[in-house]
Amino acid sequence: MRKGGLWLYAGLAVIGAVALYVGGFVLSGEGMVSGLCIGLGAAVFCLGMGNFISSLLTSKPETDERARRKAVEVQDERNIRLREKVGSTINRVLVYALSILVLALGFMGAGITIILMVSSLLLLELVLAIGLSNYYTKRM
Repeated sequence: MRKGGLWLYAGLAVIGAVALYVGGFVLSGEGMVSGLCIGLGAAVFCLGMGNFISSLLTSKPETDERARRKAVEVQDERNIRLREKVGSTINRVLVYALSILVLALGFMGAGITIILMVSSLLLLELVLAIGLSNYYTKRM
């Protein structure tokens, strides 16, 4: 790992710790601002420390070998087809789930704006399906 990466991760951990401290002790009476500082500070601190420790424990050749194996696995045709099949199945399930959600919201008497927002996701899915199908048909 490059030394610059170590300093970047250490800096992120310090920034996260400062934000966590500020949110917990300095802005303790501010409500939402305090909670936002605590949440973001904890997330940035954990990510910075995790990457810092990980970069200290792995050597440069080990990192390069792992990157090479990952590149081969990402380009593997079998994995590409599996990802496409998983994405297709998830899409079909989500269309049914959103349809049921729209119906349930309608029967529960939810506001029209909420129902329109959720149903617009179904419309977005339809527009994306048509647009991407046309794009990939011309491309392939």
